[in-house]
Amino acid sequence: MTPFDDEEGDPWPDEPEEFDPDSLGPETPDVEPDPEEAMAAAADVDEDLFRAFWGAAVFLNVAIAALALGALLIYFRGDWPRGGQALLVGTVAALFTARFYFSYRPDDAEDESTIDSEADR
Repeated sequence: MTPFDDEEGDPWPDEPEEFDPDSLGPETPDVEPDPEEAMAAAADVDEDLFRAFWGAAVFLNVAIAALALGALLIYFRGDWPRGGQALLVGTVAALFTARFYFSYRPDDAEDESTIDSEADR
């Protein structure tokens, strides 16, 4: 017997019905990802842009993790050798991120096509 039941075991009459959270909002459709469609979308991307994006994304994640870990090791444990190595790895990864980011020039492809069309005249 719960405190909300009366002597016969019936719930109180003013007790609200149990709330159904699925009743809020629209129905969400079940979506299965199509790997062939994803590969076709990736094939439409310029190779230089693809390499620059993924290179920068990976190295940026490494840089953030290594810099944070190095700072935590130095501050909380006073472990300068390992913390310093982690900070060095993070700094090098950040420099590689900057290299990937600044090496990609979207206007290079446009300039080559413009130069080729002007040379044909």
